[in-house]
Amino acid sequence: MVKSRSQHSVHNILAGLINKILLMFLQFFLRTIIVFTIGVDYLGLNGLFTSLLQVLNLAELGFGSALGFSMYKPILENDKEKINALLSLYRKVYTTIGLALLAIGLLILPFLPVIIKDDVPNNINIYLLFIIYLINTVLSYLVFAYKKSLIEAYQRYDITTNINTFISIVKYIIQIIILLLLKNYYLYLIVMPIFTFVENYIVAKQADLLFPTLRPEGNLNKEEINDIKLHVKGLAIQKLCSSSRNSFDSIVISMYLGLSSIAIYNNYLLILTAVHGILYQIANSIRASVGNSIATGNLDKNFKLFMNMNFFYMWISIVCTACLMGLYQPFMELWMGEKMLCSTHTVILFCIYFFELCFSDIISVFKDGAGIWWHGRYRTVIEAFSNLILNFILGYYMGMDGILLATIITIGLIGHLYGGYITFNYYFKNVKHKRYLFYQIQTSIIAAFVTYSTYMACSVVLKSGIVGLLIKGVICVCLPNILLVMIYCKTDLFQNSLDFLKNVVMQMIK
Repeated sequence: MVKSRSQHSVHNILAGLINKILLMFLQFFLRTIIVFTIGVDYLGLNGLFTSLLQVLNLAELGFGSALGFSMYKPILENDKEKINALLSLYRKVYTTIGLALLAIGLLILPFLPVIIKDDVPNNINIYLLFIIYLINTVLSYLVFAYKKSLIEAYQRYDITTNINTFISIVKYIIQIIILLLLKNYYLYLIVMPIFTFVENYIVAKQADLLFPTLRPEGNLNKEEINDIKLHVKGLAIQKLCSSSRNSFDSIVISMYLGLSSIAIYNNYLLILTAVHGILYQIANSIRASVGNSIATGNLDKNFKLFMNMNFFYMWISIVCTACLMGLYQPFMELWMGEKMLCSTHTVILFCIYFFELCFSDIISVFKDGAGIWWHGRYRTVIEAFSNLILNFILGYYMGMDGILLATIITIGLIGHLYGGYITFNYYFKNVKHKRYLFYQIQTSIIAAFVTYSTYMACSVVLKSGIVGLLIKGVICVCLPNILLVMIYCKTDLFQNSLDFLKNVVMQMIK
């Protein structure tokens, strides 16, 4: 039986949630092992090198998403010749990107001492460590990357996600054993490229089983290639902006504050990105379905779908923001101890940052589905450069708070305002952007009220330790939902979103 878009989306969401939750706990455990076996500076090096490679990660600059967009129509029409030609192009470009990434990474090697403020741990060669990280990144694009894109273009994210879950669990277990028994950071790192190769190989074999008649062969005409180039250019600029946020944050922290501060920053960021990663599975797993709906549906239908999905998504986002504000500090104190805590005002900035990220997710899905990346090229360039400049200025005067504030300012003023206008102006042409802007302001006020109320309720709890954390956890889960029901229960959007949720549940039952 052929599965519907909704059924694929549900399966993708479930697989993504399982993946994120399992890997989140393993990452927490792994970071704890690193701190208490080899030291916090190693955790800082890990965060710094990861950030450097995220900045250089050319493969994330839009080609995969642009190709996925190009595949929606030929998949819908079962045009295998066109799909094969797209795969051929994808393989050639990703090979070029992988080799270019390797070359640029090697050119950065001499500048590593400039980026790292503190002395590195004894008996550690930072050049060798960076090369291992670089090889791990390059392998993910040179080894069968195009076959993963084929599976995901057919809305089967659950397959690639389940493979990633299994491989990651085995990898983390081996790394934990190495740290506990040998305390050897080099062996810990060498495990990464080995398992990257294994994962890509397994995904490739699965693609061969699912689509035996599809292979990279043939060529696109000049007009089709130019169309893809246009999408790639627009999305590349957009991805550069988003990847520069956290990556440049860690680099600037390293230059101003040192490796220990990177470790503290990344501990908080890990929680934020873990929660957002779990939540983002909802948005990411429906990306192909939204693309197909845009290709076959009308604007009125898709705008209604957008509003229902956005309402449901922001409801969960508000609850998660309240949970972060109420549980961040007690959890961090239990996990890493008082010496690894940020101040309360830094936690507030992390929570605002998280909420702003969530605000962009659903509208980003529709923007990607409509393929209007090129129209936002100026916005993303302005946002990226503004964020980088403010990072250096505010980071110099305010430290970690300034770096977070720089990101919050640029996302809010440039990302949301200008970015939302682009989506409504070039896709939702029959709906005024002011209507959505008013909705954003209203949602932000409600989020602030719910988060503050939850935090104040948690502050009344005098118990500390695990018991106190559990009591606050119950408050953070229950109180925001109660307040949101009281606020929204009589609105049409609430009822429409309930109907939307019921439909999703019915698809899960099927």
